[in-house]
Amino acid sequence: MHYLPATAVLTPFVFALLLGFCRHWREKSWQAGAFLGVLLTFALSLTMLAFLDGAPVAAGQSYLAFPLTFSFRADSLSVFLAVLFSFCYLLATIYSFGYLAHSHARRRYFVLLLLTEGALLGVLMSASLMGLFLFFELLAVLSYLLVIHEEDSKAMLAGAKYLYMTIGAGLAIFYGLVVTYYLAGRTDFVAGGYLAASPLAASGLFAFLLGFGIKAGMFPLHIWLPDAYSAAPAPVSAILSGCLAKMGAYGLIRVIYDVYGPEVVLAVSFDTVLLCLAVATIFFGSALALQQDELKRRLAYSSVAQIGYVLLGIALLSERALFGALFHIFSHALMKGTLFLCAGAIITQTGKKNISELAGLGRQMPLVMGAFTLAALSMVGLPPFNAFISKWNLALASLEGGLPLLVGVLIISSLLNALYYFPIVISAFFASPAPQAPVSAGILPAGMLWTTVLMALLCVSFAFLQPYWPGLLVGRIAAALF
Repeated sequence: MHYLPATAVLTPFVFALLLGFCRHWREKSWQAGAFLGVLLTFALSLTMLAFLDGAPVAAGQSYLAFPLTFSFRADSLSVFLAVLFSFCYLLATIYSFGYLAHSHARRRYFVLLLLTEGALLGVLMSASLMGLFLFFELLAVLSYLLVIHEEDSKAMLAGAKYLYMTIGAGLAIFYGLVVTYYLAGRTDFVAGGYLAASPLAASGLFAFLLGFGIKAGMFPLHIWLPDAYSAAPAPVSAILSGCLAKMGAYGLIRVIYDVYGPEVVLAVSFDTVLLCLAVATIFFGSALALQQDELKRRLAYSSVAQIGYVLLGIALLSERALFGALFHIFSHALMKGTLFLCAGAIITQTGKKNISELAGLGRQMPLVMGAFTLAALSMVGLPPFNAFISKWNLALASLEGGLPLLVGVLIISSLLNALYYFPIVISAFFASPAPQAPVSAGILPAGMLWTTVLMALLCVSFAFLQPYWPGLLVGRIAAALF
């Protein structure tokens, strides 16, 4: 068990090197290698989950030299997210086999997909801010290369904006890291934190907010997100929204609960600032989503709004609110993953990218649009879908914290979600298609279809399973942090 965290991190890197250097392999061979890499990583994550008894597990082995020393550690939070994200990577990889069947640089794409998974797990399994920062920067560069995979002018411009913003995020996190080490002489994660309130400590905390906020797509630091999600291949967009953007939220949780501590956060009014930004993120993302005709851009701005719910749960600083935030991370990975995979399926089979072109599509692609409908209903927060659980707990936490206005924010935001998702569904199933734009008769690859449908079904199934998993585990994680 002590070596599983490091093994899980290294496995995708090993398979990526095999794919990169064994150029004599036939395409089916390296595709099998890519699949085996993500499958084994998912299996290792599940193994950690099965044997984790609540206490953090570390190997005790440090890497690199001071002050860049880092080590790996697994606790309930990191293992929970590792299982979720490695599962999303597994489905995205299977989906990519069909989606990129006629694309260029396919081997490079799968190598980068494995490398980003390894870097993401490195962020989750790092036992200190130093390790988190190093893998965070590696993840930023690798994900940039995935964003520009198409190599057209749109992708290159979107990638440049993403790269510049993520460099700024890295500099802000590095400043917070230096402040932490200067004040405490350490950068490891300790339950309850270890820094005392001071102006310098506050500056480091707000620097972390800037850096992790850029990665999460928090308003007004979200400007890279719509372009990147729109330009990237659909499975990459699903990974960016469902997994990589959550690294920003994960970083904030670690900094608040394992470096600074809730008392310091309250003393410097960090919670108030984060709460205001969360509300602005919810409304701003929803308002801009309403204005988009391109499907992937609407989904991108919706992701901005959805990360606002997670930030809201973090800002309320209560066990129930944190439960809502973590459960929404889980739900959003499935919901938005489904929606981006549906968008990719629509583009692959019909070439249509705009919402105004999707009239009648439900009769031509019933399974894909059925999956889209399930995910859209979940995004609105209707019972019995997964997102209802997270929004319900966020509303209760708002009332417990004496902030009933936030319940109104959640209700209005759900109405806005309905306004920009339901017209797509209604038009697809009940409107007549434009006669001058017939749908292609092409057949969608089986891997693309069943991964999309499976993820859509998971958007509702876990609402019934949540008292057992993941609700039970998420409850334990929230209780442990408090």
